[in-house]
Amino acid sequence: MNDLKPGVLIELDGEPYQVLESNFNKVAQRRPVMQTKIRHVITGKVRAETFQQSDSIKEANIERLKSKFIYRTKNEFFFQTSEGQKLSFTEDMLEDKIGYLKKDMPVEIFTFKEKPISVELPIKVVLEVKDAPPAARGDTVQGALKNATLETGVEVKVPLFIEAGQKIEVDTRTGTYVRRASEE
Repeated sequence: MNDLKPGVLIELDGEPYQVLESNFNKVAQRRPVMQTKIRHVITGKVRAETFQQSDSIKEANIERLKSKFIYRTKNEFFFQTSEGQKLSFTEDMLEDKIGYLKKDMPVEIFTFKEKPISVELPIKVVLEVKDAPPAARGDTVQGALKNATLETGVEVKVPLFIEAGQKIEVDTRTGTYVRRASEE
């Protein structure tokens, strides 16, 4: 019970959960309990759970596989592990990560009981700006931003000096512009 710290992955009712918050409570004349807030790793639903000192909690056996994105069909995305195994995800499973996937991009795939459950992208990715409206003269307000469409179709707010054809770094966790990518 003392090992229930934020970030720990546990198995509850045969399903994987991640501990988001945990508080140890000991009320006078009662048994101590651990109040937690846990998130289902597959569905993303958050719920509160209370554990007694006598409860045994199993650690979730989640495996990480180094993979790369290879291609997509209409609504399915295919990845290949370093062992050559092909895994697929639907659009619903990937949600907002779709806008940052590029061919041959290295990713990590999480599996639970040998079933793929989620994909982790690199923190920063370099993408080319396909469409960015030109900055109008006089738009020099401090920190002014404009919308730009990237090669994958996702829209990101960028500074006024960014133009179509340039490569930029984007944070995949927040979907925000980081900096201009260095030309290599």
